[in-house]
Amino acid sequence: MSATPLGPPEHLRLWLLRSALSLILHASARLGPLEELMERHPALLLHINAAALSGFEGLLLPDALAQLDQHLLSQEPAELPLNRLRAALGLEAESLSGFLLCAWIDDEPELVPLFDALGAHEGRCTRAMLSICAGMDGGVNALLEGGYLNETLQGRRRVLDMPAAIWAALQARVVSPWRFSSRQDLPSSDQLILPPALLKAISRKNDGENTCWALRGGPGSGRHTLAGAIAREAGLGLIEGPADEALPTPPTLPALATLLGAMPLLRLEPTPGQRLMLPDWPGFRGPVAVSLPRHGGLGSDTRTLRWIDIAPPDAQERERHWSAALQRSQVSAELVDLRLPRGAIHRLATHADIEEPGAVMAALEAQGRFLLDGAARRVPPVGANEPLALSEELQQEFDALLARCRHREALRELLPGAFGHGGGDGVRALFKGPSGTGKTLAARHLAAALGRPLYRVDLAATVSKYIGETERNLERVFEAAEALDIVLLLDEGDALMAGRTGVTNANDRYANLETNYLLQRLETFEGVLVVTTNAAERIDTAFARRMDLSLDFALPDALMRYSLWQAHLPRDHRIGDATLDEVARRCPLTGGQIRNAALHAALLGLQQTGIGSSELLAALEREYRRAGQHCPSLSMH
Repeated sequence: MSATPLGPPEHLRLWLLRSALSLILHASARLGPLEELMERHPALLLHINAAALSGFEGLLLPDALAQLDQHLLSQEPAELPLNRLRAALGLEAESLSGFLLCAWIDDEPELVPLFDALGAHEGRCTRAMLSICAGMDGGVNALLEGGYLNETLQGRRRVLDMPAAIWAALQARVVSPWRFSSRQDLPSSDQLILPPALLKAISRKNDGENTCWALRGGPGSGRHTLAGAIAREAGLGLIEGPADEALPTPPTLPALATLLGAMPLLRLEPTPGQRLMLPDWPGFRGPVAVSLPRHGGLGSDTRTLRWIDIAPPDAQERERHWSAALQRSQVSAELVDLRLPRGAIHRLATHADIEEPGAVMAALEAQGRFLLDGAARRVPPVGANEPLALSEELQQEFDALLARCRHREALRELLPGAFGHGGGDGVRALFKGPSGTGKTLAARHLAAALGRPLYRVDLAATVSKYIGETERNLERVFEAAEALDIVLLLDEGDALMAGRTGVTNANDRYANLETNYLLQRLETFEGVLVVTTNAAERIDTAFARRMDLSLDFALPDALMRYSLWQAHLPRDHRIGDATLDEVARRCPLTGGQIRNAALHAALLGLQQTGIGSSELLAALEREYRRAGQHCPSLSMH
């Protein structure tokens, strides 16, 4: 036969032919002469004819097998799935034939009686059958440990079968849920837009095969792209499965990686504080990549860990990504100012109306609904009739907060190293004060001034009684907020940030674990977070220290109350200035109460001839009754 290199389908066909000839040889030695065997199992004649057509006509079975082995074993191990498997596990030709018989019966159902006569069970190979066919059982243990075979209980017998994904890989195909990229389809390191230090870290030439690349980053940080470049650098493709909280069992992924000549990529989602151990996959010594979030850990007893922390891109890198994604040199400052991860930039760049005003925000809104569904809710933007009335001192603090948010990147670059930058570019603000003093409204105005949507954390959906679930839910919210560059509102934050207690039982211990997680996560948060509270005294001092700014929202004074009444009453009201002045002086209501009273007065005005003093008085009396108080007597000019 010719020694011309074979493609995967033809190579597999010849190995299946070899398995069939070897099976016939063993069967004739155990069950009777070949002629009688052919009479009882006519399907065997097809394989004899196939051997003749392949150039073995006239040869005895042992001679045909010898020639076929010489041809098959001459193929380069690095080129074909079965030869990669043979090299990885050190399998003999007979062991490899036994392996293929475990899947072959699905295509040859008429041979079930022959298999069962040799020790199979309902056509499924067993260890006993492969042992009877001397030499075919030599690699069973290694194939089971490596994930190439499964051994399951069928009735009272244990049978061997090949996973569908392995059978497909032997044909150089990949089935769901696995995804494979050939080396040619992966990016090279010089095509990546990344910080120079990061590119240098992945281009090491002295890393051995037994290396695990631990890629840590947030959603859209570029972990998948980076893993592809690492695989290409090693001369491999990339294969991955769905994200998982734990490590895959059985180890199908490394088995597929061996057959396809690829680096496996694990996408793990450990809970905050959890440390997963990478197992030692028998028969697989190639490099491995693991995609991890910014929380959780990874360990290995057998592999060298190479940690790569993928930080969010700075403004200069974001501009390069936008330029590459939009295929033009000039990019608007509005796009660059969006603190988006690398993946989000390239996804948004495919938006048809990327140049239209508000198109980027609309796309981010759509992503926000997907990423934050059930964990946070979109807060409506401020309307034209919702002014923010603040005292002069509070307005100055609010303006300082706004400036801090707008210039946080430039501020980090400007400050000397003595300040430390362990907290990244995040801004954390605490709004404290009684109910109705405008804390949530101020957060909405902050988001509007920054041109970002505001999302309120849904504490009812986030806080869980199950261990670790609260941290997982909060991490999902924080990661999504960073990936979308939104403003996050933690309303009534004292519910999560209360002081730590002495540990008297298991509940106290787990509550303190949640508090410690939140403390650490606030330090690393890269977005804008507003925490509001009506009970600032309940907040742990450790949380208060981590707030960049703290704004005190006091009850409005008479002058501010007068401004609030003017802002909330319809323009066509018939209430005199003297009446409004008296109401502002004598009725110490909060901003929220003034809004409610003005709304009720407007409703009464719709039923009468407009809003006058009587409607205002009725609305005031109703608001005081709701608060359980008596309305002051007013002259109502």
